[in-house]
Amino acid sequence: MNRLVINGCFIAVIVCAAFSMHGATMCSGTSAAVNLDLATGTRAISSSETIRYSTAWVDGAAADATAVVEVNGEALSSMTGSGDITWTPQHNGDYTLTHKVMSGGAQIGETLTATFFVEPANPVLNPVSGTTFDSSLSVSMTCPTEGATIHFTTNGTVPTTESPVYKRFKIYGKTTVKAVAVKNGLLSEVVTAEYALGRCSDPVITPKDGTSFEWASQVVSIEWQGEDGVLRYTTDGSDPTVESPVYEGAFTIIDTTIVKAKAFGVNFLDSDIVTAIISRMLENVSTPVVDAASSFTGSKTKVSISCATEGAVVRYTLNGNEPNSHSTKYTGPFYVTDSCTVKAYAVMPDYLNSEVATFAIEKVWVIGDTMGKPDHGFTTSGDGDAGWTRVTDTTAPNGEAMKSGAITHEQSSVLSTTVMGPGTLSFSWRTSCEQDDEYEWDHAELAVDGVVKLRLNGVTGWTAASTEITGDGEHTVEWRYVKDDVESEGEDAAWVANYSWASAWTATRTTEVPVPYAWLTAHDPDVVDEYESYEASAKKTAVNGRKVWECYVVGLDPQTMDEFKISAFPMKADGTPDLENIVVDPPKSQWNVPGARAVVKGAATLDGEWKSVEGATAEEKVAMRFFKVVVEMQ
Repeated sequence: MNRLVINGCFIAVIVCAAFSMHGATMCSGTSAAVNLDLATGTRAISSSETIRYSTAWVDGAAADATAVVEVNGEALSSMTGSGDITWTPQHNGDYTLTHKVMSGGAQIGETLTATFFVEPANPVLNPVSGTTFDSSLSVSMTCPTEGATIHFTTNGTVPTTESPVYKRFKIYGKTTVKAVAVKNGLLSEVVTAEYALGRCSDPVITPKDGTSFEWASQVVSIEWQGEDGVLRYTTDGSDPTVESPVYEGAFTIIDTTIVKAKAFGVNFLDSDIVTAIISRMLENVSTPVVDAASSFTGSKTKVSISCATEGAVVRYTLNGNEPNSHSTKYTGPFYVTDSCTVKAYAVMPDYLNSEVATFAIEKVWVIGDTMGKPDHGFTTSGDGDAGWTRVTDTTAPNGEAMKSGAITHEQSSVLSTTVMGPGTLSFSWRTSCEQDDEYEWDHAELAVDGVVKLRLNGVTGWTAASTEITGDGEHTVEWRYVKDDVESEGEDAAWVANYSWASAWTATRTTEVPVPYAWLTAHDPDVVDEYESYEASAKKTAVNGRKVWECYVVGLDPQTMDEFKISAFPMKADGTPDLENIVVDPPKSQWNVPGARAVVKGAATLDGEWKSVEGATAEEKVAMRFFKVVVEMQ
């Protein structure tokens, strides 16, 4: 019997037999790496065997010869020619495989024979592993395979054929028994059983499995009632071993963690592994809120972004792309000058990113865009609704202009605006119409407060023009294209572009009547932090039809009613406020109320320091341009 032996273990590896007498080969399996003489050799059997047969293994065999394969005397197959058949063993005994060639009812040639051994069944230990006892325990072993020999150890080492042969024995303390069955040089699997005087109690992990936490960290503790052994644990999801950290006290986790604990006994059996999955449930940062007008006219509009989660960092985009960690960081209000889509999200350590807030802003075109003054108010009208329209004109100073509407005889098309005088009005214009300087034929004209100041006709190129406007207060400016009662020439139109207004007002006269800026921001959130926009907001029409500043000065709140108001605010001839003659409603005689008093305060600039008018120096009073009434608690 030839065997391949490594470190005392039999390894069944091949499956071919060669017979030099007949030049025949009988194979089981598919490997031909090693050749054994199956006539005298043995090997372990597999769960499924491939058997090769051939009548050609006998010289001179007739064409009708058959190859007969038998297992333990029972025919497995009877086939002509050569080929492979599959054989599946049906029981755990030993097998003898034979190959014969039959012709005319008689055997020709020799019988090829191979013997297969089955690995012995695993030993059975009694009592079962994990049994505990008080003082001693008798251990027995059996093997279902008849004739197998059992070898065993009691020190935890792997048994071999050199280990002691089984005989009934007793143990008196914690013992690891290992056993293996051996027959025909083949070994079973090694069977292990542990016995001890007791078992370590299972650890208890706090918080328990499935707990979640929302704060920054979680304290974890492990309790164990046993006195014999060592408590070890892991936090990476692996099972604890004798190399794992020894539990010495509560510890802190800051993220989702799989905690496992196990008690390793000295005289007792080890405890079971206890597992607790403790999850970090992160909160989402609050979704940012975009505060802006959904549509705007003029040069720009203000955008603010806020987040209810204190300390969160907001990042945003204006091109419709999803924001990420590389997007612009929000540091304060900003302005946009064209249509855009604001997308913003917020992040903060130990929180999940917020959802993305999306806000679309539309820039609505107004005449002022073409006229070069987006924030300036323009209107247009005309006979038959033939108002001025925006056109592309490559010859114009900025590539576009306002063009008069299509009108007919004895009609006009008007473009108008208002300015607060005094100041200088400048613009460019051209015409394409009848030429006449003497009669009122078709022509363009500029009128201020109804009085024609400038006139243009004929087919002209772009011409720069300007006019001085005198007098304080509001002035109406109109560009008119007017037709007489007959004939037309050229394109029959006028064009205006490149508008400019240079006010002669001093900086101290931002509005006709200084309006408290704090009051405006409270009642009109669209006010932006610039003098021009402040002025425009002060001139807005309130719900009662008056100007906002007019309402305030005469004691009318555009929305509700205030308790204390400036009802009259006279100005001196030099344009400075007459602080000595401010009229407040209710009058000063009614100001003093229990615990509070009303005070008029002034400031030199909108964002400057507000001081009581009564307590201000003469120099401070001269510098004051903005005023409000406040109630101070006493």
